[in-house]
Amino acid sequence: MTCETPDGWTADVLLADGRLATLRTTLPTDRARLVDFYAGVSDRSRYLRFFASHPELTEADLDAWTAPASADRVTLVATVRGAVVAVAGYAVVEALPGRTADVSFLVRDDQQGRGLAAILLEHLADLGRAGGVDRFFAEMLTENRSMTQVFVRAGYDVHPRLESGEVVVDFPLTPTGDSREVMARRAHRAEAAAVRRLLHPSAIAVVGTEAALGPIARAIAEGGFAGSLQCALTGEETIDDAPVPAAGRTAHAVRGLDSPVDLVVAEFLPDELEAIFDAAAELGATGVLMLARGRSPRLAGDEAQRFVAAARRRGLRALGPASLGLIAADGDIRLNASPAPAPRVGRVGLFAQSAGVAALVLSRILERGVGLASAVATGAFADVTANDVMQYWLDDPATEVCLLSLDTAGNPRTFFRVLRRLAAAKPTAVFLPSRALSSARHHEVDGLPAAPPAAVDAVIRHAGAMVVPHRETLVDIAQILARQPAPAGPNVAVIANSAGLTGQMAQAARRYGLTPTAHTAEGDPVPALLQATRDALDSGADAVVVAVVELGEPVLQDAHEGLTELAAEAQVPLVATYSGFGELPGAVPAGSGPEARGELPVTPTYAGALEALAHIALRGSAPAPGTVDAAAEADVDVARGVVNSVLVDAPAGRELTDDECREMLAAYGVEVLDFRRVDDLDEAVAAAAEFDWDVVLKSTHPALRSRADLGSAIRHIGDAEQMRSAWVTLSRLAQAAGAEPAGLTVQPTVGPGTSLRVRGIEDPALGPMVSVAVSGPTAELAGDVSWRVAPVSPAEARVMLGELAAADLLRGWSGTPAADLEPVAEALAAVSRLTDDHPALIDVELVPLIAGSRRCWVAGARARVAPLAPERDPLARAL
Repeated sequence: MTCETPDGWTADVLLADGRLATLRTTLPTDRARLVDFYAGVSDRSRYLRFFASHPELTEADLDAWTAPASADRVTLVATVRGAVVAVAGYAVVEALPGRTADVSFLVRDDQQGRGLAAILLEHLADLGRAGGVDRFFAEMLTENRSMTQVFVRAGYDVHPRLESGEVVVDFPLTPTGDSREVMARRAHRAEAAAVRRLLHPSAIAVVGTEAALGPIARAIAEGGFAGSLQCALTGEETIDDAPVPAAGRTAHAVRGLDSPVDLVVAEFLPDELEAIFDAAAELGATGVLMLARGRSPRLAGDEAQRFVAAARRRGLRALGPASLGLIAADGDIRLNASPAPAPRVGRVGLFAQSAGVAALVLSRILERGVGLASAVATGAFADVTANDVMQYWLDDPATEVCLLSLDTAGNPRTFFRVLRRLAAAKPTAVFLPSRALSSARHHEVDGLPAAPPAAVDAVIRHAGAMVVPHRETLVDIAQILARQPAPAGPNVAVIANSAGLTGQMAQAARRYGLTPTAHTAEGDPVPALLQATRDALDSGADAVVVAVVELGEPVLQDAHEGLTELAAEAQVPLVATYSGFGELPGAVPAGSGPEARGELPVTPTYAGALEALAHIALRGSAPAPGTVDAAAEADVDVARGVVNSVLVDAPAGRELTDDECREMLAAYGVEVLDFRRVDDLDEAVAAAAEFDWDVVLKSTHPALRSRADLGSAIRHIGDAEQMRSAWVTLSRLAQAAGAEPAGLTVQPTVGPGTSLRVRGIEDPALGPMVSVAVSGPTAELAGDVSWRVAPVSPAEARVMLGELAAADLLRGWSGTPAADLEPVAEALAAVSRLTDDHPALIDVELVPLIAGSRRCWVAGARARVAPLAPERDPLARAL
């Protein structure tokens, strides 16, 4: 997590090996720590840093390193479990042109090779940009090749040159596509390594009472865990027959174990939390798994942050405080640190959060015999998020199918970036995000605008994932993809030994968007069903679903055996479903071997099989997003100043005034058409005269705004008499609608065009989102709104416009000229950037935005701010 503290700036980061470190600005109290750090640095590293023998830090060195951070000078330290392991900083050099800063690094020798210098450079560059620094400058000895490569590989526009026997780099801090890609790759490797450490520990310690943790210890041991396992399981009052105070019992047990330990498994005990983390760190652990064990504590946002921060201060990754557990079914690992029976080994990765939901999904996977590569059930407030696990799945060759059951999306920008990459590489299904996320919160503020459930589904589907409404569908998808080829298209053969059932299957297939070919097996049921299945597999169908119903004569077992043989050789997915009054075939006995390709998927219902096949067949790869660079006219500082000044004036937040809204939008290149608010007819006439007439009189009352169907705007008013008539008309309209007669505005008339509504919101679960629709209630009521997670590029904004059912209005409809979409897309992209850059800007709206044939006009705008933290996910790590 990145934050400002009373003592300065801090950021938790992941190193290349997945271990945690903390970056922070130096403090005056760090002098002794820095002396200790320097004592651990080799003479060669000191020489490369100071260009001379430098056996000890001088008082001047310590003064410089501990000076208060400012826009001109920043020194950062990297700490691991409290010990300083690296120092880096920059200082603006007044003699150099512009705001150019000299940057330097020193990493303790035993910490080199873990990516610390690259991480420090990323954060120094970020802090430098915030402080108005334009360029970094560094001089290095020629033999310091590793540091030279840190600059070159960072992705900036770096061209090392040789001057007076030294290597010099001088480069702008403006982020580039390469620098962003470098940071994303580094984050990917580090997050994947961190999850790999948790799932592949060499040594585990299980500590707590026998009643709470005994079953977990036995599950690990009986599941065939290949590493070492230590247990300290006690009664309620003693350890090794010695009395132990209740408040320190578990921590005492941890300290009695042998080190090193990679993973500590414990029960969540709030009073012992800090002590347990201390003891785990002393053993050298990198992870702590805190299990629910019948309880699911609800933590407020600040309590959750304290839980995660307490672990990170000690270099620990924490799952919990109410995790269901970890499963790694890899043949070499066989870790089952959960209350569930050991699953089959397979190709499916499962991520879930709250223990209750995780238990529901995992139990269905076990009942259906789906093989797992891994399962991570983090708990609702864990340090480890879906983003981390998706990064791991991207690299894990054992994971071929990815299942996500979400309560919250973690850091929204990272979530969608990683989800898009994962869904493009591996089939990914997400369970019920629109409803599961409806109560999730990233901010402890009430009244945030929320995207409708369909919008949340749409943006996740746009990322390339399959969005499913039922847990059973999640399992159906996993079973089909793990056992059979994926369908290449929507053509499905449906086969049954009942004509009525065949007809219902065909109807269901059409409902799910598939194209069915129906066949009813007649005569001897089993041979007829199997022959129909062979014919369908050879017919060019993309998938085959067979429903066998036992009407009296026992046919299920024989049919299952025959279909199992066909499935083993099928080139397209073959799925079976059985109905009858006796025991149904297809169950996978406990202790079965690994799930194999060619096994027959058996779903509880034919509808489930068809729905799962539709999700797989109809999923589309998400279009590649355009590069979202800062527009040349965007002035983030001006917009931030507007937001901050509003919150100073109104700490609880409020609507922006017209002038505030205009200034903020102008900072992002969006110009709002001039207008005047008027309270009476005389003011309206005066305003129209100021605009030299040909004006619009319109209502801005919420009940009437943008209601063209009610005639809430009267255009082309050319004189005082027309204004009087318009005033009377709108006053009567306001009275009929129960609105105040006031709330009218006068504005110049613009050219013809399609009236749009562009909106950016801070969704409580997914963060910044942007939408576009034709203005007015009809589009919103009909659901004709295109949504994305912000920010979007102009190219993607044009795609959004094309998705609207009413898009023909923009292309030229019924003889009207087509709209120029380029300025519309640029305005939509600008609103998305504005929304993404400023979480406190919870709602901003351009309405109407009139899309004309040669330009567009923003004829109205409104915005609202609330006291939200600048970091959307307070538990999110820095890059």
